[in-house]
Amino acid sequence: MDRIVQGPRGDNPLITEVWAYNLDDEILRLDHCLLLYPVMSIDTEFPGCIKRTPWGTIDEELYADFRFNVNQTKVIQLGVTVSDESGNIGGTWEFNFSDFDPEIDAHNPASICFLKQNGLDFGKLKKDGIKVRKFAIRFLYTMRKHAIHQWITFHGLYDIGYLILALGVVKSLPETLGEFEWIVARRVGTVRDLKHMARFCEGLEGGNLGLEKLGQLLDQKRFGLKHHAGSDSLMTVLLHEKMLQLYDFNAEICDGFLYGLSKKFEEFVGMQSHRIYVQIKCAEVKAMVIRKKMLKLFYAKICDEYELSKKFKEFKVSC
Repeated sequence: MDRIVQGPRGDNPLITEVWAYNLDDEILRLDHCLLLYPVMSIDTEFPGCIKRTPWGTIDEELYADFRFNVNQTKVIQLGVTVSDESGNIGGTWEFNFSDFDPEIDAHNPASICFLKQNGLDFGKLKKDGIKVRKFAIRFLYTMRKHAIHQWITFHGLYDIGYLILALGVVKSLPETLGEFEWIVARRVGTVRDLKHMARFCEGLEGGNLGLEKLGQLLDQKRFGLKHHAGSDSLMTVLLHEKMLQLYDFNAEICDGFLYGLSKKFEEFVGMQSHRIYVQIKCAEVKAMVIRKKMLKLFYAKICDEYELSKKFKEFKVSC
């Protein structure tokens, strides 16, 4: 059922729960909405972390644990809120997936217990949820039709990781942090993480706080249920707009950072782009060589068959 919420500037965005039976209709609505609202806020719910990363871990070790966790688990929900660059909200969608089964799939038991306590119905998810593969086909087709100006997250490293997998951009996260950052920069685009942004805002505890605490500090009302991806994605975009209004600083300095990682994505792009470009060119050269060899063999075979046929006809005539 849709939950009508009162958004900024008198808008009434809906948090729409999306299941297998209404996926096509809601993707079509999202498609139309993106014509006017090119900023996308996302949030995911997932089965928790199997490997815990100690505080202060260097980027490469943090990425290794993150990569392991995302590759070994399955996304449960994806929340998407679209808005324009003035903060006007077009709508919120909560995509519910059926792939995760707590009986057999890898998960953190404490995280599953926490999600159940906050209202997630795993029975309904399994019965009525969307197959991630089907979602990827519909969602990626829609994304390719539009230019997303900006992606807004809160502590969004895992959100972006699961988004990349859900879209089928890669089958599993790449081995190195540099390759991951290249994929995000080139295939996703400009990302802004509110938890990183909060580090530059007085009174927001240097960014060491959760989404609910940030909402309390900024006196932002929540719509929907906390720890549900749709509500959290809506809360994220509302807090982003409020932070822009309350704090006088250039928020663009935060673009390209995900909280927990020390370096901006673009710092890796030049080096990685060159390396991957070389790899692609080498692969193209190899493919060209193989193609020429195959064509040579093909034409040789055709010529052999032609000569054989010609000789056979000459034999028949002579007989």
